[in-house]
Amino acid sequence: MRHLDLFSGIGGFTLAARSLGIQTTQLVEIHDYCCHVLTKNFPTIPIHRDIHTFHAQPNQYDLITGGSPCQDLSLAGARTGITGERSSLWFEMLRVIEEARPKFVVWENVKGAIYTGGLTEVLRGLSRIGYLFDVEILSAAEVGAPHLRERVFVVAYAYELFGKTPSWSNQVRSEIKAGAHTDSFSRRGLPQAGKGLSAHWSSVESPVCGVAHGLS
Repeated sequence: MRHLDLFSGIGGFTLAARSLGIQTTQLVEIHDYCCHVLTKNFPTIPIHRDIHTFHAQPNQYDLITGGSPCQDLSLAGARTGITGERSSLWFEMLRVIEEARPKFVVWENVKGAIYTGGLTEVLRGLSRIGYLFDVEILSAAEVGAPHLRERVFVVAYAYELFGKTPSWSNQVRSEIKAGAHTDSFSRRGLPQAGKGLSAHWSSVESPVCGVAHGLS
């Protein structure tokens, strides 16, 4: 399986892909510090520095992943939505998806994407170009981290795969330990904003942690 990692950051999706035996063949990342980390950890994978100038060929990739910028979707920000200056880069990701026509797409973002309308727009775009999807809200605490950090994950797949792949949502739930809280919905088609979502909050006390130089 050939993997394209957009908005690569320091390579979380690429690291996960490698652990599953998936070959990442291209990274796209603009941040200088992140590119230094990517070069160190994945020296054989080329990095394209600007998604605006990146193009893909049909069937060039089987899997495309990306966590497009969240600043305009976050409830902590101005909440300008997915058409904001930074979060609107999602539409560049959608363009690349439409060019490449991969079998699978994974999009990750902040939980605020639900309330600022970003998630609805992402699902609408994926549906328009021929993808079905599962959606999960997962927290870092559910996989053992000492903080909540809830994130939305969309796993989309081409229409022709309908019924041939198990529900990703069910796979995730089977991996979460009994008693963990998961906000989730799985829809075949376009959901209306806010429908099918529940709000389960857990209290997790975080230790004092540092961050890498150059990253907020």
